Amino acid sequence: MNRSWGIGLIAWVQFFISGLSLVTGVLLILLLTGQAEIFSADLTRLSPFFKGLVVAGFLISILGMVSAVGLYQLKRWGWIGSLLFQGLCLLNNGLALLGGQAPSFGVYFSAALCTAIIAGLSQPSIRSVFLPQQSEVL
Repeated sequence: MNRSWGIGLIAWVQFFISGLSLVTGVLLILLLTGQAEIFSADLTRLSPFFKGLVVAGFLISILGMVSAVGLYQLKRWGWIGSLLFQGLCLLNNGLALLGGQAPSFGVYFSAALCTAIIAGLSQPSIRSVFLPQQSEVL
């Protein structure tokens, strides 16, 4: 089966964003543990809630990269993982806002991008690649 440009684009965007998030997650974990210091910022004093969100974001990034590869290879688990990844990203942003993070352009952009990717993955032309046809089920 041939990969459509839409699937390829979504996979590459998700892989790129997951990669950036993974690098950011590593840096934040180093800052949280006191292994690195930038601008004299002491992130070791952050609440356990925000520390948990950083770790969750790091793990979500790994899921995003792995599922982007599966999506690009037209694997059903890649499509399911990509939908899960986008949903978890939305949830992580929402929890950060509920925890007291100030709303910013980045949060709004992330939410809009996740929503757009979910909409793209839900398009009938893309969904039909990953879901068995009715005649195949019977």
